Amino acid sequence: MAQEYLPAPSNVRLADLMKERNISQPELAKEIGCSKSTISRFISGAKGTLTHEQVLKIARLFNVSTDFLLGETNIPDRKNYDIAELGLSVEAAKNLYTGRVNAGVVNLLLENARFAELTYRIAQYFDDTFASGIAAQNAMLTTLSTLLRTRVKTPEAAKAAKDISLRRKPVYQGDLDDIEMYFMAAVKEIKKGIGSHYAEQEAMSKKVAEKMFTELTKGQDVQHPTITAEQLTDAMLDSVSGMEGATPEALEQLRSGLLGILQSAAEQENAHEADE
Repeated sequence: MAQEYLPAPSNVRLADLMKERNISQPELAKEIGCSKSTISRFISGAKGTLTHEQVLKIARLFNVSTDFLLGETNIPDRKNYDIAELGLSVEAAKNLYTGRVNAGVVNLLLENARFAELTYRIAQYFDDTFASGIAAQNAMLTTLSTLLRTRVKTPEAAKAAKDISLRRKPVYQGDLDDIEMYFMAAVKEIKKGIGSHYAEQEAMSKKVAEKMFTELTKGQDVQHPTITAEQLTDAMLDSVSGMEGATPEALEQLRSGLLGILQSAAEQENAHEADE
């Protein structure tokens, strides 16, 4: 959750930020390209003013929004960033903007601590950080195995050479195992955090089915009810008729398909009972 500050004018807010980050007036003046006296007059509440460009530089230096600096909001977090500041490529930003990539899922992943660690693991995989070490180890084991086989010609040496060779590892396997482990852990944590609607949907479906059965068997012998394929089909269509896209044409196609399935199932059941 973003930290919230008490309401304050822009000069007080800037002074507080400088104190928090331990930045002096001369240092700030140098960072934003103005004189120390300009900063001093602004912070003291005199007539000194800052240009729009200087306000932007201060916001970037302290990683806060310009609205926060100007006292328009009490939450310092920035909401808007340039693509370059976020480190995104144009193509990546385009995928997010056009919805080609699910932005909601991306947000959940980026907010997860395990996913942050995963990105470092993937980077190490891409630049061969660990793979180069495993490759060097494999080369050493191969050399040792070869020396034992060629220079120490005994059964024990041959067995030791074989054992050493078996200790060699696929160069990238460790990287890939770590990446899979961290990714699955991140996804499971996110899923646990957002919960599941499966049980709720299952309970709703059961309730609808029970209500449908009660209506179809009304007035019948509960122990030996009779429900035709046509009745069941109509009841199922009635439960979805109010859904978006449920046009008369779509419902008729669905009715035809469901009726065919139910009738086929009934015929197979009757045939099975006749065989018995």
